[in-house]
Amino acid sequence: MKHIVAFGAALLAAAAVHAQDIKIGGLLETSGFAASLGKPGLEGAQLAIDQVNAQGGINGRKVQLINVNSESDNTKTVSGVKRLIEQDKVTAIIGPMSSGSAFAIVDTIEKSKVPMVANAATRAVVLPPEQKTFSFLAPLTDAVVQVALLKDMQARGITKIAILNSDVAFGTSGRDSLVKLAPDYKIEIVGKETFGNGDTDMTPQLTKIRASDAQAVVVWATGPGLAIATKNHRSLGIKTPLYMAHSANDFNYLRLAGESANGILLPSTKLYVTQSLAASDPQKAVVSRFVSDYEAKFGQPPATFAGNGYDAAMLIVNAIRKAGTDPVAVRDAIEATKDHAGVTAVYSYGPQDHFGTRPESVVMLTVKAGKFELAGAPK
Repeated sequence: MKHIVAFGAALLAAAAVHAQDIKIGGLLETSGFAASLGKPGLEGAQLAIDQVNAQGGINGRKVQLINVNSESDNTKTVSGVKRLIEQDKVTAIIGPMSSGSAFAIVDTIEKSKVPMVANAATRAVVLPPEQKTFSFLAPLTDAVVQVALLKDMQARGITKIAILNSDVAFGTSGRDSLVKLAPDYKIEIVGKETFGNGDTDMTPQLTKIRASDAQAVVVWATGPGLAIATKNHRSLGIKTPLYMAHSANDFNYLRLAGESANGILLPSTKLYVTQSLAASDPQKAVVSRFVSDYEAKFGQPPATFAGNGYDAAMLIVNAIRKAGTDPVAVRDAIEATKDHAGVTAVYSYGPQDHFGTRPESVVMLTVKAGKFELAGAPK
């Protein structure tokens, strides 16, 4: 009888373990300077998890998203990732939007051997791949979008540009990447200016740029600085084209920049121009469903960052479906992902490519009457 009771208890224990939620961690910033990115990122990630659970979870097990608000603070991001790994025992982590915060936790991620799909857009977060084997990116990266940007400039006959960037990791990394890529498109950098991430006026830097022979200005930053720079650029009467980083494809930017945003050019995901996509586009159905479900759940259209969070969650979920919950096996499955159609991009990773996003996922947008539209071919 004792053996029967013990056997029954073991079966119940095994069933309980099987029924436990699969835990995925999040480090999405819902306060601090990156909150305008992190909040929609968290909403997108939660929507993905809700969809998965509504369809029965993963092999009958529900998925639980445990998010730690890092408050856009690198130190708190480090303590948050340790809590998720050591206390919550998560299988994988949806990483922060801030490039600086992603950099801050890469060592912890590697030592713990728990995979992270970060929402930072700086390629250096996952470079070199042989040292950052557990770190992946979900957004369009600086180099991928800059190729589209430089091709657009080339088509417009632009050969000289000036760069205005913020002094945080995203801004400086983007500047360095643009400086490296520009010569391949016969474009010369004739001015480089930097502003503080909390600055409220970039007029001095743009005045210097106006005095140069730059045929276009590129602003590489995140947050309110993008809108401030746009307004300052217009106030100074600079007539040459104004290009923005892909971080400007956000409703907060449109709201803050107002009429000054009209006419800007920026590389972007396809999120805002779904209706303009060809029926054969592999992302069209995914993006359309995402927009519909997001609006139904949150009562407003999604920002690009929501798509980043959604994709990061789905990439992890798909890897768990294939490999189970062992973090190392999940890492291997993420790296083996090929031709996954997401909201942000079509993803294909590999041992030497933890960026994932394909160049054909990028479109050039402009702003007309306060709304994003396809920029169209240069005349």
